Amino acid sequence: MDMGVEESNLRLAQLQHQLPSNEPGALMQLLEDSNNDDDEVDQDTMECKKLFKNLKFFLSREVPREALLFIIPAFGGVVSWEGEGAPFDETDEDIAYQIVDRPTQGHKFLSRHYVQPQWVFDCVNALIIFPADAYMVGMVPPPHLSPFVDDEAEGYVPEYAETIKQLQAVAKKNVMPLPDLDNQDLTDPQNLLAEGVMDRTQANEAAEERRKLQLLEKQYHDELKMEMSEITYSATLSNKKSENSGSEEMQHKDEVMVPVSTEKDDEDDRAKLYMSRNMRGLYEAIEISNQRKKDKVALLKERKRKASASKSG
Repeated sequence: MDMGVEESNLRLAQLQHQLPSNEPGALMQLLEDSNNDDDEVDQDTMECKKLFKNLKFFLSREVPREALLFIIPAFGGVVSWEGEGAPFDETDEDIAYQIVDRPTQGHKFLSRHYVQPQWVFDCVNALIIFPADAYMVGMVPPPHLSPFVDDEAEGYVPEYAETIKQLQAVAKKNVMPLPDLDNQDLTDPQNLLAEGVMDRTQANEAAEERRKLQLLEKQYHDELKMEMSEITYSATLSNKKSENSGSEEMQHKDEVMVPVSTEKDDEDDRAKLYMSRNMRGLYEAIEISNQRKKDKVALLKERKRKASASKSG
């Protein structure tokens, strides 16, 4: 059978499986809409559609079938399942990946990988094909990292996130990462140039954009620091008269050194008195957010320390 006809039949079977049985004309309409959408796609969409291109998948009965039937074809793969209406059988020798979610797998075909459902979702989130070894049946898979969380903004980048970045760089240019770049910033244009991820022109443009962002960030912090200094200075002047009116004994007590943290807390408290209500609320919200991030980072580091200690013990 012609390969194009076979793929068309497979696609038809997958679409038919997702439609209600009481809508006889819906299948053709869905196919027409799908073909029209294919004519107007951006570069990102094309990249997504290439992820599972030329790969056949088979879904075992216990996996979340509806979600996988939607995701795999959307990223270019061809998929079948165990049950009625399946476009091809489990014995098809062209199947590259079989998705299973059970402790053990009985009969195995040597020509395919048996992976857990998380493998599909992790591949889609990172837009790379992960090695199947870590997702095999019965194994504890790698930590699932949400694509909606900015790890750097949160103040803690998990080790596996760094691994994903390196795998993405390798997949992008099909090059191996340089050993001496393992502990360096992979967002630095010079590192990306050395990795082969971008050419010289792109690296220069990226470096210029990075420099502009750094200048803007520095300007913002300088202005914020200046504003806070002016507020603190005003608060100090307002308290000067009351400090001078005290007795010499009280003045002597004021000159006694106090812990730096206490001085800083006092300055912050005085500064808050001269802030507007909105600015005070924003300042307190930022303090709470920063403290939560610090607590979270400390908790993650402590968990990591305990896990390392238990392994070594």
